[in-house]
Amino acid sequence: MYTKKSILLFLLISLSIPLFSQQRILYVDNFKSILGDEDKEHKLLSFAKANNFSSLILYELDKIDKKLFHLADNSKNAVLVDFMVKARKHYGVSEIAASGESGGFFIDEIAPYNAGRTNPDEKFDVYNLEYEYWKYDASSLGGYYCENYLRKNGIPCNREGSYNYYKESLSIMKLLAEESNTKIKTEAYLGNFHSKEIHKISEHTDRILVSGYADTPEKSFTIVKKLLKIISTCVCKPEVSVIFSSELEYMKGYLNYHSLDAVEQKFIKLMKKNKIYDKINFKGFTYYNYSYLEDAIENETFRRTGIRK
Repeated sequence: MYTKKSILLFLLISLSIPLFSQQRILYVDNFKSILGDEDKEHKLLSFAKANNFSSLILYELDKIDKKLFHLADNSKNAVLVDFMVKARKHYGVSEIAASGESGGFFIDEIAPYNAGRTNPDEKFDVYNLEYEYWKYDASSLGGYYCENYLRKNGIPCNREGSYNYYKESLSIMKLLAEESNTKIKTEAYLGNFHSKEIHKISEHTDRILVSGYADTPEKSFTIVKKLLKIISTCVCKPEVSVIFSSELEYMKGYLNYHSLDAVEQKFIKLMKKNKIYDKINFKGFTYYNYSYLEDAIENETFRRTGIRK
């Protein structure tokens, strides 16, 4: 016979399963200033472990490559190698993503870095594309993408041209991943898209990070609901992670008073209520970014416990 104590324990375990099965991904900003500083590395990785982040997306790799050392230079990249091994061996990080704006960056820097390593713990196992093709200002004449990627390659500076460049970058990343002797995921960040676009994108992408930038989980769901429904029609069924931003204009204020668990539970309830949860390959949540989130979690912990770390 079951005792009241054993039934209560079973219920508590059952309730915790959906929560802990969700993956948390963390965008690491200012990585150039963290890498090689033992205290800053420990602080970042301890934060990730304490808050159940199993995957990191490393920003600023292009700045490291331009100003510190070429990523594929085995005579100089030991500091990056050591960071990746430490993250995996001692802090519970299972995935480390290299973030770049174009397929060319992965051809020139990331794939050669990986090819120079034999130990899987030393390699990037996710290729992340950070290129906002849907933003008019960035892709039109004079915009960042137009001037840095499109015009010099003879590509029209409009949404169609920018989307085609984005899609080509993803196909390059996918090919590089398939040519690797270790398993590599391709990952795409998306803030907006048309139905035809996402069907093509999903052919080259293992995981899609969907922007849910808003100041509450309810508003975030309102923003991404339509996008998640479109993704549910994709034949390839890519993994899906929803992005929350802890920036001041978005969820920073909310996260000062609510735990990550509470935010995620509210969002999942809304997905289930709207019959979306079971229609997509939902894997969890991505947080932008480390600097803002660290401060928000410290504030929330202080308000709840009176202890400031």
